[in-house]
Amino acid sequence: MDNLTPEQRRKNMQHIRSTGTKAERLLMAELRQRGVEFSPYDKTVMGKPDLVFAEHKVAVFVDSDFWHGNPVRYVRPKTNVEYWDKKITGNKKRDRRVNRELKKQGWTVVRLWEYDIKHDLVGCITRVLGKLGIEATDSA
Repeated sequence: MDNLTPEQRRKNMQHIRSTGTKAERLLMAELRQRGVEFSPYDKTVMGKPDLVFAEHKVAVFVDSDFWHGNPVRYVRPKTNVEYWDKKITGNKKRDRRVNRELKKQGWTVVRLWEYDIKHDLVGCITRVLGKLGIEATDSA
């Protein structure tokens, strides 16, 4: 059983962001500090990547550990299990479908876990810059 009332749960769910998360802001701020240009949340690219480097055809997704089912960090809810299993499985299937389609269109797809950005920002920046053909310097 949920330990929150329906009203508390509703308010909690309303505060969950789909864009502008802390991990996204950290990644974007560090890239901007390094002078790397990108387009955030480009709706014209399938899957609406969090960062788009159109000139390099690189799409970066910042995946929430919960909503995208991080195999190490995901904590399965104890209530409404059937709903959450279906929801997270569906999200993972959608991610794979988006990856396949973008790759068919010639895009390089980079998926970063929110935990990794928060705990190894330099490593994540290095990975993105590598896909752009830019050598990383340790300034994070």
